[in-house]
Amino acid sequence: MDFDFFLFAFFRFLSNSLIDLIALCWFITLWAGYSMTIDKLIKGSHSLSARMHLYRVQWMHTSLKRENRIIDINIINSISQSTSFFASTSILIIAGFLAILSATDTALNIIRDLPFATQPTLPIWYTKVSLMIILFVYAFFKYTWSMRQLNYAAVLIGAMPLGPIDVNQPSPLARQAATIVTMAGRHMNRGLRTYYYAIAALCWFISPWLFMIASGIVVWVLYRREFSSDIVQILNMPN
Repeated sequence: MDFDFFLFAFFRFLSNSLIDLIALCWFITLWAGYSMTIDKLIKGSHSLSARMHLYRVQWMHTSLKRENRIIDINIINSISQSTSFFASTSILIIAGFLAILSATDTALNIIRDLPFATQPTLPIWYTKVSLMIILFVYAFFKYTWSMRQLNYAAVLIGAMPLGPIDVNQPSPLARQAATIVTMAGRHMNRGLRTYYYAIAALCWFISPWLFMIASGIVVWVLYRREFSSDIVQILNMPN
């Protein structure tokens, strides 16, 4: 499979399947629009991410009181292990879809036997598989960058001063560490959201209409968990 073949397949896809093109554009619009809205425009204190940042700031200022900060490093390591698991899983999934490309005929025969499944042409099939690979490559880069940021946060925790400290005075180092942990969490969340979007993209193998419906449902679920889930209500309760 060379680049010219994929380019040819993509243009054939654009010209021969309007409904698939609409479904793909709808998916990209929802993905990009939701990410821009949540990560760039909405900074409200009632969202899950905003509340967790405040708790991270409190965590880092509390760590200033401890001479032994092994517990803080253990928390960072625990988060990093979860991120590492998803990064490794992304690699395995990418390898699986690359293997599917080499067994296209078998995969197409399986899809043809599925009830209500549309019968894709070869260019459309390669486009669908390529989308899945792109999603998990994106997730892999987000997870690995999150892991690096967690390592930087661990260094800042180790650099925090020991001895008598006025905990009522703001500490730039503690706030910097909290901000970096929040940035790591943001990239990890983007990787997790990509897994959700990948589930919607799987529906494209069955039907473009199902793909569009699943994409909308995924965005609704993500929005609800970010702003109106039970854990958000608990975190927003007065202390």
